[in-house]
Amino acid sequence: MLMGKALAHSAQLHPDKTAVIFEGRSWTYRQFNARVNRLANALTSLGLVKGDKLAVLALNGPEYLEIYHATAKLGVWMVPINHRLKAPDMAYRITHSQASGLVLGPEFVLLYDNLPAEVRQAVSGCLLVLGDGPATVGAHSYEEALATSSETEPDVDLHHEDILFIGYTGGTTGRSKGALTSNRAIVAGYLYKVLDYGLGPGEVTLNPGPFWHTAPRNFTSMALYMGGTAVVMKNFDAAEYLRLVAEHKVTYSFLVPTMFSAILALPDHRSYDTSSYKVLVSGGSPLPTPVKEAALERFGPVLNEFYAATETLIITNIGAKDMARKTRSVGRPVWDAFIKILGEDGREAATGEVGEIYLKGPSLFSGYYRDEEKTAEAFRDGWLTLGDMGRVDEEGFLYIVDRRTDMVISGGENIYPSEVEEVLLRHPKVAEVAVIGVPDPNWGEVLKAVVVLKNGQGSSFEEIKDYCAQHLADYLKPRSIDFVEELPRSPVGKVLKRKLRDQYWSDSEFKV
Repeated sequence: MLMGKALAHSAQLHPDKTAVIFEGRSWTYRQFNARVNRLANALTSLGLVKGDKLAVLALNGPEYLEIYHATAKLGVWMVPINHRLKAPDMAYRITHSQASGLVLGPEFVLLYDNLPAEVRQAVSGCLLVLGDGPATVGAHSYEEALATSSETEPDVDLHHEDILFIGYTGGTTGRSKGALTSNRAIVAGYLYKVLDYGLGPGEVTLNPGPFWHTAPRNFTSMALYMGGTAVVMKNFDAAEYLRLVAEHKVTYSFLVPTMFSAILALPDHRSYDTSSYKVLVSGGSPLPTPVKEAALERFGPVLNEFYAATETLIITNIGAKDMARKTRSVGRPVWDAFIKILGEDGREAATGEVGEIYLKGPSLFSGYYRDEEKTAEAFRDGWLTLGDMGRVDEEGFLYIVDRRTDMVISGGENIYPSEVEEVLLRHPKVAEVAVIGVPDPNWGEVLKAVVVLKNGQGSSFEEIKDYCAQHLADYLKPRSIDFVEELPRSPVGKVLKRKLRDQYWSDSEFKV
C-alpha cells in the first residue's frame, strides 16, 4: 500500500517499458525511476526529511509526476497549489501547510517574487525552479539538482498511513481546509478503480486536467502503479486531446463535464480514432443528461461516472449499461466503500428517502491539517459526511439531490461562495451579497451574485464585474448578478440560499 515503493517495483518488472510520454519525448520505467530517485536525493540534500512539506506550483508535465513519487519515497508531504489562485490564496496554502520547500514552474517565478517576504523565507532553503535555470534569487535549477544527485533508491521507513499530500479544498468560513491523504487511501482508490474498470498493466492513460487537482493526478499515477503508460498534456485542448488519444491508443481517461462538452462541440470530433478506449470516466460535477447521451453515442459503452471528493477518492461508480435506466444516479458503492443516509433526526433513512450522505471505507482521508474542529465535524461515529444530501433506491444506487453546504461545482472546480462574498463585500457600494450556483449547460453550474446595494447607491453588472476581475481568479468571478432590495432570511437572520437557488433550479434536471 505504498505508492513510492510501487514505482521501484514497476521499474524492476518493466525497466524498458515506456512509463511517461510528454510532447514528443518519452521515458522508460528505468529512466523515470532514476529521475525520481535523483530528485528524492536532491531534496534530502536540501534538508527535507520525512514529515516535511513540499509545495508545488507548476503546470502539468512529467516533473509533476516525478515530484509526486519522489516525495512519496521520502515520506515528505506534497502540497499541490492551484495555479489559478491569486497570490494571497497561494500564500495562505504555503503558510498553513507549513511548507519548508517549493518547486516552481518558470511561468510562476514573477508571482513567487511578489509573495510576502515571510512566505518566501519559509521555503527559501529548498527552492527549485523547473528547467535549467534558477530564474530567481536563491533558487536551484531543477535539472541541475537532478544531474548532481544519486540514482540510489532512498532508504526511508514508510507506513501505509503516512501522508502523501495535503489537498486544499474550500471551506464555508472562507478559509480552505487541507485534507490529509495517506498512502492507504490512494492505493485503495487505485485498487477499486482497477477492479471496477477492469484495468491492468497494459493500459495507456491521458488525463488532461490540472495535476494540482487530485483526480487527474491520481488517474495518471495509477497507470504507473500498475505498470502502464501515462501520456501527459500541459493544458487541455479538445482537438489536441483527441489527437493524442488516437496517436497513443489511450485506453482510459478521466474528464470533467466541460471537457466532454468541448470535445463534442468540435465539428470534426468523429474523424479521430478513439476505438482504443476501454474506460472513459466523468467526474468533478454532474454530467448533464444531454452531454451524457451524446458521449454515449459518440464513444460507446465505455462511459462511467463516479462520485468522489478530495476527502474520499472514489466512492461510487455507474457504468454505461445502468445510465439509461438510472437517470441522474452516481452509481453504487465500489467494493469496500459503504454509504448510509441519515435523516434530520439522526436515524437511517428509508429506501428512497432523502437525507444526509455518510461514507465509510479505506479510501477516506485522514482529517484536516491543523483543524481538529473541522475534522470532528466531518465525522460521526467513524462515518464521514461531505454535507451532500441524497437518497438510495431499492437496488442500492445513490442519487445526489442537493447539498447541505453552499459549495458550487463549476466545470469540476470546487468553489466556496464565502470566498467570493468576502471580496464583494469590500466593494464600497455593496451592503449585502449572497453567491449561489445556477444551472449552466456547459459548466454544470456557474456563479451568480445576488447583491443588495447600500442606500442611495447604484451599480451595474459591468462595474461589479470589473471589480471582481481585479480581486478574484477567473473561475471565482460571478457570471451574472441580480440586484435586489433584500435577501431572504430565516427567523434567526441567516440568509436562505436554498430559497434563492430554488427559483433558478426549479426547471433543472438535477439540484447540484
